[in-house]
Amino acid sequence: MALLDEIAEKKRALDAARPLPQEVVHGIADRFELDLTVAAVALEEIPVKRADVKAILERGSILRHRAVDEQRFVLNHRAALELMARLSFDPSGAVTERTVTAFHSVLQRGIEDEAGKYRDGPPKDDTGETAPDPAKLRVSMSALSTWMRKSDAGPDTAFEAHHRLSAIRPFHAGNRTTALLLCNLILNRAGYPPVVVQADDRSLYLDLVERAWSVGDKTPFRDLMMRLLSQSLDFCLEAAGQGGDGAGGEKAP
Repeated sequence: MALLDEIAEKKRALDAARPLPQEVVHGIADRFELDLTVAAVALEEIPVKRADVKAILERGSILRHRAVDEQRFVLNHRAALELMARLSFDPSGAVTERTVTAFHSVLQRGIEDEAGKYRDGPPKDDTGETAPDPAKLRVSMSALSTWMRKSDAGPDTAFEAHHRLSAIRPFHAGNRTTALLLCNLILNRAGYPPVVVQADDRSLYLDLVERAWSVGDKTPFRDLMMRLLSQSLDFCLEAAGQGGDGAGGEKAP
């Protein structure tokens, strides 16, 4: 069976299992919060170990004798996930450029002065000097916003939005995590769980994201994201007692 068909079948099974018991929903949400935050920390190359991420999230405060900004990113990411959850249950509001800047503003709050503002130079992670000219960012983001307004929520829209935002890289830092937040918001609005980039897939993910915007080959990136989405559905189905092929870990249904 093709992966797309498998995903559709798993989505139908998850929909049939809803509404899930509150304790199951909370368990899924807690697992996704941890896994998504660990993934974001790794993708932004922030040196915080999984055990410390877990401790920070459980305490809801900064640990002593650790770098403050690195830990603040963990708490900010939790706040960004909470924003994503609120927006997921408000389908009347369009996903736009303002949604993207809101995510970044929350994510980088208290870490950089330009949180939520477009860069005026190359992004921090652009070692090859291939990022679009800052002078063109507003036009590019406006075009992305228009496209998202016209697109229906679903996996293909989510992955394409991720690709387009990754190609623009509008911020000085935090572009990778912001792209995933946008992607997962669109997935959540369509009733899917979010995708998590686990450690085993991190290098491949980064390579395929770059390949998609540098040479225009988006198929390998889409295939990877579909596989990650399938793993997320497996995790939710297993938690719901509906079987599944083994969990990857992500956020609430």
